[in-house]
Amino acid sequence: FRATPEGCRAGQVLAYCEMLSSGVTTVCDLSVPFEGWIDTMRASGMRIYGAAGFASGRWGMASPANVTWGWDEAAGKAGFERAKKLLAELDGDPSGRLNGVVYPMQIDTVSEELLREAFAYAEATGRPFMSHMAQTVVEVREMIRRHGLSPVAWARKIGVLSPRTTMGHCIFLDEHPQVGWSTRADLSIMAETGMTVAHCPSPFARYGAALESFARYRAAGVNIAIGTDVAPHNLAEEMRLAIEVGRVVTRDVRGIDAGSAFESATLGAAKALQRDDIGRISVGAKADLALIDLRHPLMQPARDPLRSFIYHAADRAMRMVIVDGRIVWRDGKALGLDTERAAAEIGEQQARMCRDVPKHDYAKRSAEEIAPLSLPVR
Repeated sequence: FRATPEGCRAGQVLAYCEMLSSGVTTVCDLSVPFEGWIDTMRASGMRIYGAAGFASGRWGMASPANVTWGWDEAAGKAGFERAKKLLAELDGDPSGRLNGVVYPMQIDTVSEELLREAFAYAEATGRPFMSHMAQTVVEVREMIRRHGLSPVAWARKIGVLSPRTTMGHCIFLDEHPQVGWSTRADLSIMAETGMTVAHCPSPFARYGAALESFARYRAAGVNIAIGTDVAPHNLAEEMRLAIEVGRVVTRDVRGIDAGSAFESATLGAAKALQRDDIGRISVGAKADLALIDLRHPLMQPARDPLRSFIYHAADRAMRMVIVDGRIVWRDGKALGLDTERAAAEIGEQQARMCRDVPKHDYAKRSAEEIAPLSLPVR
């Protein structure tokens, strides 16, 4: 199933609005470009890094136990050329708030040649470089089968790890118990190369997976940037989940706290983008601010406002978001985006998706069979 351009724009609008509601001022939008993608970025008023995705292949499933990869290198190269044009448009936007990211989508779905070419282009143009790596056991085992190396070790070998590199999600390292590989080098490789890990706990927590130790990654010298991946796109909730899941996995309440999670969501993310003028309030920094109502009942008692915000109030206490000195979100409303229209469009898109599910499922199952309702609806 693929949403129409109207559906893609509606999803983009709702995602941006939810990010704004939790105080987000800068977004990395990793997407397969669609009509109106950049227009919605401009309308949002946010500071946005557009990552136009491209790949040489894609994986699919012929059965529950059979994952396959199909390859089309010409399509991958064509996608890269399209991405270059979009990045030029983003960088040239008169607002000064839009920038481009070089984004080969996944380390297992982009050929070595195209990965090298994309990284060289990022280096030559001074842009951030992003992809996904070590995000599933299936991916890790496939990369080991292809190259005899973990994805992290292979990425270093081909020269695509550096301080301009951000990789999501880097959970299944060589030392992970579900991987069981012979080396124990991935964590040190990530630290030595200066790359960033984009840590987005929500989608993995749903499947019972998690980063093995937030504290160990940081102690090793790995920069971590907390972000969102799938709905909900609420960064406050994502920080809280990172703390709670991190403590459960390690059985250590000292491994991650509100301060370290907030640092990763602000300074860590700014470092990933090679920026020292965002993610902080200081002389010379951009006027990007989130204003929280300390008088809100859910912020009480306000002895430690950051804890009250992350653990309790979250977006409910957000009053205003300012980007580059302009108010873009106030009292529950994104000033440049139409959320009601977007929500209605998303409802129509989902109805079409549910209707067409059997056409795309290998077993011809219905939407109700694949994802039954939590409670019966009459």
